[in-house]
Amino acid sequence: MIYVGVRDLKAKLSEYLDKARLGNEVIVTDHGKPIARLIKEPSKQKTTIEKMYLLAEKGIIQLPSKDKQSKSPTPLKTKSKMKASEILLNDR
Repeated sequence: MIYVGVRDLKAKLSEYLDKARLGNEVIVTDHGKPIARLIKEPSKQKTTIEKMYLLAEKGIIQLPSKDKQSKSPTPLKTKSKMKASEILLNDR
């Protein structure tokens, strides 16, 4: 934490802003009493994709894999020689 008086802050504002940008907390004082604080602005919010990867890293969600997407679905086995899709079409 860095303490700076109002007069010194006015004279060297850019210097103290740089210190805050680097992550230092700058406490502004007036007659030795704290009156304000300069801190680094939080970075912009994460994108949806970044959030999804973070959730996947924590094991909360599972991202789709390319292998599963590229495979065609396996046909459903039936007792007859007809495909399940043919049975459905005939049943309609």
